[in-house]
Amino acid sequence: MRILSFSIVIVLFAGFFSSCENEKSKTNYTIDLTVSNAADITAYLIKRRDGEMIKFDSVKLVDGKGSFSGNIGLPEFYYISLEGIRAYIGVFTEEGQIAVKVDANKPNEPEVSGSLSQQTYDDFNESMSGFDIRARGIVDLYNQAREAGDEEKMKEAEAAYEVVDTEKADFVTVFVNQNSASVVAAYLVMRNTYRYDVDELDAFVKGFDPSISSSFYVEYLTERVATLKRVAVGQPFVDFEMVDTEGNAVSVSSVAKGKYLLIDFWAAWCRPCRAENPNVVIAYNKFHEKGFDVLGVSFDEDHAKWVEAIEQDGLQWTQISDLKGWGSAAGKLYGIQSIPQNVLLNTEGIIIEKNLRGEDLQKKLEEIFTGS
Repeated sequence: MRILSFSIVIVLFAGFFSSCENEKSKTNYTIDLTVSNAADITAYLIKRRDGEMIKFDSVKLVDGKGSFSGNIGLPEFYYISLEGIRAYIGVFTEEGQIAVKVDANKPNEPEVSGSLSQQTYDDFNESMSGFDIRARGIVDLYNQAREAGDEEKMKEAEAAYEVVDTEKADFVTVFVNQNSASVVAAYLVMRNTYRYDVDELDAFVKGFDPSISSSFYVEYLTERVATLKRVAVGQPFVDFEMVDTEGNAVSVSSVAKGKYLLIDFWAAWCRPCRAENPNVVIAYNKFHEKGFDVLGVSFDEDHAKWVEAIEQDGLQWTQISDLKGWGSAAGKLYGIQSIPQNVLLNTEGIIIEKNLRGEDLQKKLEEIFTGS
């Protein structure tokens, strides 16, 4: 009987230590936050997912101090927001003790220590600052030329900006390739996906060290490459269904029906989209009777403003939306991260061109319908 009791005690103690170990394993990072020039406000720890800022931890500061703690696998870029202060403080979070010091009057100038990933990220940003300074100077010259009505100077500024932007993109590429085992590299590619085509993104993903393959950012990029390949030129279109301005369900396949179809992603609030609409109107009027059609897919959230823009811009073709803004289901299917964008289908429903704008759209349609 005593042996049985002793056994039970051993089991209980084993369970106790196991619980302690499990509890310990749940916390492998701590962020010690110190905020000066602020009352004892609440601070929030936030992560960005699908374009939304999600609060997942909070702490009430006492004498300007507080701590976040939790469990993390590979490093992730989190944000800290402070109650009543309109700013996000970015911090690359990883295993260990991280310290963040910030002046509430200068929330965009935090001091972060204890994170090797943060140091890598800071080094990158410091190197990038030279490009940013040059770019801002060019923008100032462009604005001055615009105010003076000097189109020649405006064109020179635009060309100079393109040069800096290309140099900037090349620098990002070199940095990523030289730091392929760092989650920071994957994070930077994710932030700059709009700069790269599917082949370039695929090369990045294949070049990352296997040690970071389970990173949220690598998994995101892997999925994005798969999406872009699925809707690449030469692939059949991916069908989807949304409602028109009157609530009627409309699918891509129901509009295509053996025609050349332009799937046009836009929004009423998007100035570049509104500026491009007249070009699409010209193309529609010129080639519609020859077998060309357009399906507008809106990234709007406000139904009234969407309808108003359709009327103002004279868009005669079918318009559909789920009114979810950047959360548009169609946008996710086609990997849309900026607008305006479009996809041109041939009569068999194969994607033959993407992002034709201005005269390029008309030239392509001229080539299709007249052979010239």
